[in-house]
Amino acid sequence: MLRRTTCGDHTVLWRIIRESRIAIESLIDDAATTPACRMRMDGSIVDIPNGDPGVVLFGQGDHRPDLAQVREWFPRHFHLWNAVKSDYWNAVAPRR
Repeated sequence: MLRRTTCGDHTVLWRIIRESRIAIESLIDDAATTPACRMRMDGSIVDIPNGDPGVVLFGQGDHRPDLAQVREWFPRHFHLWNAVKSDYWNAVAPRR
């Protein structure tokens, strides 16, 4: 199931893999004017000419980076990554 976490102008689409891993699908910055791109697992970037500005797609094929990896790539979005981790815990161990 694809999940969505939003913090300000930023949205992350992510999945839970086997209840122990957060796989990041994309980062959307609604305020950005930078061209869309895909960030591969090795950190290289490929432009997406017809993509929406501010969109970063992650991985290749079925491989997606985990939360720790995208934290390293985009450390200034720590509030967003903390929100994703909170949403993850609410999904796997909801409070009663």
